[in-house]
Amino acid sequence: MKLHETKAMTLAETLGAMVVLVLGGLAIMSSYQSSLHLTEVAHQNALAMDDLKDMMERVQTTSFTQLNANFPDGAINGIIGFGPDQYSGIVGGYGLNTEQIVVRHVPSIVADPRELVIEVSWTNHGRLYRKSLATFRSSRSG
Repeated sequence: MKLHETKAMTLAETLGAMVVLVLGGLAIMSSYQSSLHLTEVAHQNALAMDDLKDMMERVQTTSFTQLNANFPDGAINGIIGFGPDQYSGIVGGYGLNTEQIVVRHVPSIVADPRELVIEVSWTNHGRLYRKSLATFRSSRSG
């Protein structure tokens, strides 16, 4: 004769099931947070590329003789000394956190032809991101 036969769940089985559910929930939340971060970075990359394209269009439509004045070599956001921000109007304002735009003349501002490298940098959660585009300009039309 059997003393007690039950088909109910024991406390250990209930706790084990709860642990599995909690671990599964944590994994799903971690994946969700990672996907949100990647979506945010992808959106910021798109904004940076838009700003780069706006700057590139302006560089390409500027006469060769005005490149040094309109796009000073290595000046962050086009600011020389304490002058006004020259690039905010071109890109329609800065949409990225701590966004900086730099135009570099390679190999120098007197080279002809010269490469103009436009770089956008910004930070997201303490990490620095950069995107750049480059074009060649020459005083000789061809």
